[in-house]
Amino acid sequence: MSHKTLSRLEHHVARALSAIIHDMKDPRLPIVVTVERVRLSPDLSQARVLVSAIERSEETAELLNHAHRYLQEELAHTMELRRIPRLRFFAGPGEVL
Repeated sequence: MSHKTLSRLEHHVARALSAIIHDMKDPRLPIVVTVERVRLSPDLSQARVLVSAIERSEETAELLNHAHRYLQEELAHTMELRRIPRLRFFAGPGEVL
């Protein structure tokens, strides 16, 4: 897969995940969770997702890692991909405010 195609797909996955996370009804999640970046492996088997929140970015990444199967299922319903990547969430630089 070309770098341009992979980059475009990363952008689409980030937008889809952002919408899915926004619609989650988990009261433990902060009100605003931002998907900063998605990095897909060349074979699309894994995705590293950088998320940030105004507070508790580490806890937010941990909660999303626990919900990764749900998020993968929702991503499969949202996007038409041959293979849905395994999602791994990492905290980003969101606690600046």
